[in-house]
Amino acid sequence: MSATGDENATTMAAPHRLEIDWDRREPVSFTVQAALGDIEGCSAVELDPLADYVDPDALEAFFSGPAAEVATRSLSFEYEGYTVHVDGAGHVRIS
Repeated sequence: MSATGDENATTMAAPHRLEIDWDRREPVSFTVQAALGDIEGCSAVELDPLADYVDPDALEAFFSGPAAEVATRSLSFEYEGYTVHVDGAGHVRIS
């Protein structure tokens, strides 16, 4: 897992992108699992647990706090051969 305070530090071409609904405040881990399920063409519950690749509580904690601070954060990790990139602007990109 890698993280940065500058979302422009990592630029990646991504074949799949999903938005986090910050207003509804769904868990970041839920959005990541949903995006992976879309790519794999299955339900998120049919996938390996996200916790096998990244700590979901740490993921939530990293993207919590004042909106201005969260907006500058980004994080990437590997999941089943995919690179998952989440940024504080609410984007989940998977390549």
